[in-house]
Amino acid sequence: MAVIKLNKTELKTQKNLLAQLSKYLPTLQLKKQQLQAEVENSRNMAAAVEAEIERRKNFVAKWAAVLSQKTTLNIYQLVAVDEVVTDTENIAGVDVRVFKDVKFKPFEYSFFATPVWLDRAFEELRALASEREKLKIVHERFDILSEELRQTSIKVNLFEKRKIPECKENIKKISIFLGDQEIAAICNAKIAKDKLKRKDEQFAEAV
Repeated sequence: MAVIKLNKTELKTQKNLLAQLSKYLPTLQLKKQQLQAEVENSRNMAAAVEAEIERRKNFVAKWAAVLSQKTTLNIYQLVAVDEVVTDTENIAGVDVRVFKDVKFKPFEYSFFATPVWLDRAFEELRALASEREKLKIVHERFDILSEELRQTSIKVNLFEKRKIPECKENIKKISIFLGDQEIAAICNAKIAKDKLKRKDEQFAEAV
């Protein structure tokens, strides 16, 4: 704890600081609660997307035999991602990306020169690729909000367990010191008055 000056100016400074900290703490606590809820929400979102990916993987697995057939196409060129479209959402003062869509690189093939199952496989593989890109955004959201929650929790603990108690202790210390000084000043004034009174009495007796 830093050494503080035991005077009225410092007392006022500490009282103002305590007022500011006490006013800001509820805002931090509310932000912490919002972030906790959003972190949990992001965790649930990730679990849901992972489940959807697993479901689609199991479905695509049924196409394994035909996907392994030799064709004139590189099947994975059909799902080459060109752009992941996102939006921005502000959560408790933090900007995070929100998944919107996936744009795939254009790829042309002959309808007559390719197997009949290719269109369906094309749709399923792109759907799976979209879910995987979505999961990346959800994980990014979770990581950003988790870090913000960690930083906010540190601030809340700092305010609750250190800054505010320090201010209160400083105010108490300065108030006691100033109170003792005031009492001492009153006592000294009374002693000085009594001495002056005795001198006056002694002078009157001498006359």
